[in-house]
This record gives sequence, structure tokens and C-alpha cells, in this order.
Amino acid sequence: MPPQQSVPDLDAGGPEKTVDYPPDGQRYSQPSAISVQAPPYTRITGLDLRCEGMSCPVQIAPDGRSATGQSSASTWDFRYPFTVHLVADSDAPLAGGTFTGSFTLNGVTQPLTVNIKPGIQGIIAGNLKNTSPPGGGVRVLAVDPGSNTQAAGLQPGDLIIDVAGTLTPTVNDLDNVLRGKRSGATYPVTVKRAGSLLTLQIPLDPEP
Repeated sequence: MPPQQSVPDLDAGGPEKTVDYPPDGQRYSQPSAISVQAPPYTRITGLDLRCEGMSCPVQIAPDGRSATGQSSASTWDFRYPFTVHLVADSDAPLAGGTFTGSFTLNGVTQPLTVNIKPGIQGIIAGNLKNTSPPGGGVRVLAVDPGSNTQAAGLQPGDLIIDVAGTLTPTVNDLDNVLRGKRSGATYPVTVKRAGSLLTLQIPLDPEP
């Protein structure tokens, strides 16, 4: 089977792109069996087999990390490309990079490679300060108007306790937790408000 025709550039959290495996023009005398493993930090959103005159069911795993397809015909001609549709996860590494999965047809495997573009450092958009004495959490003095942080429900007076299960006793700890995380990626943030704990799902804002 020929290798993929081109390597797409994906924006994390952005629109899907496609990878085509061109036809080899051969006639196959057995039903086709296709297995696809998504590259790290990506999800499969579609698999086009372009079958003619036969049934070609496709199954994509709920998490999009894998997909399978098969044909019912015992003899078929590989005349049209197979196409994999992919999106990059919003929590891909900030630096981006090249990541590789696999595409297998009847036991023959080719790499499935994508480039993920670099992102922008994400932040919780507001005026934050340590408690006094430091170590009791991060106090929210103000939230940037129109920000993702505001839309997610963070309010002045909230005390940020942890992000994604990692405690944030000080502003420095919060900065360390967020370092390397992309703008647009969503993380659970535990806050204390009026004596009660609640968890907000906050999409990080771009660092100015």
C-alpha cells in the first residue's frame, strides 16, 4: 500500500484535516480489513473508504483514538484513495510537533503522520494574589471582562484551590500548573466560594 500523500498541519482545537492514502491500482482477492491508530494528541473524526458496489462498514472508537473498516467483497480493485479525517486535541503540547500513528490494510502498515502547530500559553485571566499568609490558595481579586475565565463562572472573591487535581496554594504554584498548557484547553478548577467548594470547567485564555 502506498504511503500517505501529504502531512497536514493541525491547529489544536481547530478544524479537521485529512490524510489520503492513494490507490495502488491492484486487484485484491480477499475482503479488506483496515485498522487506524490516531497519532498522539489527535482524534479520528471520519474514515472514507469510497467503496463501490459493496458494503464497507466503518467503526470509530468513542474517544476517536482508533477506527476500523472492512469490505464485504471477496474481490475488489483499489482504485480510489482511503481518507482519514483528524482533529488535534486542545491539550496538545504547547510547542506542537510531529506525531505518528498507523494505517493498516490487510496486515500492511503505513505511518499516519501529522504536524501539530505550536500554541499560545494559556492563563486564568484575572487579577490574582496570594492569601495572607501565603499557602491558603490563590485569591481572585478581579476577572478580565469578556474572557473565557469570566464566561466559565470564576468570580472576584473566589479562592482557587487546585487545577486538574493539583493543589495551588500560591500564585507561583498556579503558574507552575498552567505552564506549558495551551490557550483554549479546558481544565477543572476547584474554588472555594462562600465556604463551599465547587468545580468550574475553565477554558484557558491566551497569555497577553
